[in-house]
Amino acid sequence: FKRVKPIFIVGLPRSGSTLIESLLSSGDQKIKTYGESNFFNIAIFEQIKNTLYNKDFDIENDKIDLDLSLVKKAINERYELEENAENKNLFLDKSLENVFNIEIILKIFPNAKFIHTRRNIKDSILSIYFSMLPELSWTHSLTSIKKYIEDYQKTISHFKESIPNKIIDVNLDDFTANPVKISKEVFEFCDLIWSSKVLDFYKRKDLFSKTLSSFQIRKEINSKNQSRYEKYYFLLD
Repeated sequence: FKRVKPIFIVGLPRSGSTLIESLLSSGDQKIKTYGESNFFNIAIFEQIKNTLYNKDFDIENDKIDLDLSLVKKAINERYELEENAENKNLFLDKSLENVFNIEIILKIFPNAKFIHTRRNIKDSILSIYFSMLPELSWTHSLTSIKKYIEDYQKTISHFKESIPNKIIDVNLDDFTANPVKISKEVFEFCDLIWSSKVLDFYKRKDLFSKTLSSFQIRKEINSKNQSRYEKYYFLLD
């Protein structure tokens, strides 16, 4: 899919990813967003589930083989791609756990770009913990959150070093403090046309999100309450 130019938003929950998704999908080019589709996780899991569930499987020593052609076929069906349809082949996917799928995504979509949303790491940990995300089992204790974040940080650091031209960092605090500057940088990175109206995304009638950020994206961008977790930092000692 060399002509396909998808944009993947990756990072941790509660890091501003829905805000960036809303921004990008509010431009003149009307980019389709698949939200948190988990298409890559599903395609990969379909292949390896029998191995994982085998009672003799040893996660530390056994090797798992992945057939890239089968992943590509499943991805093609889910995204409904057309090699020569330019508009249809420019899309957004906000499956945050794709941070662990970057290598395989680039094998299928060599022109893919990644927006890495992040915030103060202590605020990230506490925001995830207090949000009580029912669909993510690793978010239900501070210990498991820290372990997940440790793996995530190692992974994103590796790819930021190995493919720096494919990934842009968007810090939530920086963005809310200077939305015009940062949004222009994001649009330029994605080869998209920026206009001031993208900052009015909260006025859209068709804006929808199934995440906890649904209420926030219906308000104008502001920098208030970004560090409201500071009084709970002692929990992380």
